[in-house]
Amino acid sequence: MLSFADCTPYRRKWVVLTKSNFGPGVGARRGEGGQLPREKVTLSIANSGHTTPGVPLISPPSHHGIYSTEDLAQLIYDLKQVNPRANICVKLVSQPGIGIIASGVVKAGAEIILISGNDGGTGASPLGSLKHTGLPWELGLFEVHRTLTENSLRNMVTLRVDGGLKSGRDVVVAAMLGAEEFDFGTSALVSVGCVMARQCHLNTCPVGIATRDPELRKKY
Repeated sequence: MLSFADCTPYRRKWVVLTKSNFGPGVGARRGEGGQLPREKVTLSIANSGHTTPGVPLISPPSHHGIYSTEDLAQLIYDLKQVNPRANICVKLVSQPGIGIIASGVVKAGAEIILISGNDGGTGASPLGSLKHTGLPWELGLFEVHRTLTENSLRNMVTLRVDGGLKSGRDVVVAAMLGAEEFDFGTSALVSVGCVMARQCHLNTCPVGIATRDPELRKKY
C-alpha cells in the first residue's frame, strides 16, 4: 500500500517503477486489515518502508486516503506523475456490487483490475475469516466483466484474477469468464517447499520461507 502524502524525498527511488499494485482489501480476510509483527520488521524491511526496526507495521481495514472514486483518481494521478509509463493495478475483493466499483476504478485511470477471491491462502488470517468470509473469484470476475462490457469500459482495462488458482483448469475457467492475467500465490509457495504450517505471522516458519530469522532461513 502506497501513500503519497509526502513523496518528494523518495521521488528518485519511485521514478523507476513500471507497475504499481494497490490493494485496498484481501479476499481471504476482507475488511480486517493486516499487521506485520515486530519480529519481521528487520533493519532491511524497516529501511525499505522508511520506518523503525522492531515496531509492528499495521495496515488499517480502511485506507484513510481513499473514501471515494475521486480520491482513488487522485492517487493514480500522483503515481502517474512519478512515472507516466507505470501501469496501475487496483485490487478488489469479490463481493456483491463489485461491478459498479470496478467501473469507477476504470474511470479513475487504472490499467489493471485484480479480482481477489475468498479461497486465497494467507497463513496470518483467523480461521473464522478463512472459512466463513468472502466470495469465490468466479462470481466477482463474471460481474466485473459483464458490467464493464455493458458500459463500454471493458476495452479500457486488463482483468487479473487470484484466490486459489491451482491448475490449468482454473486458468481456463477464469479466461472464459473474462480474465486476461492470472496470479498464483499458495501453489507457488508449495512448489518451493511450503508445508502450510500456518505460522507465517509468528516468524517461526519451519522451512525458512516466511521468516526473517537467520537460523530458520538457512533451512530454505
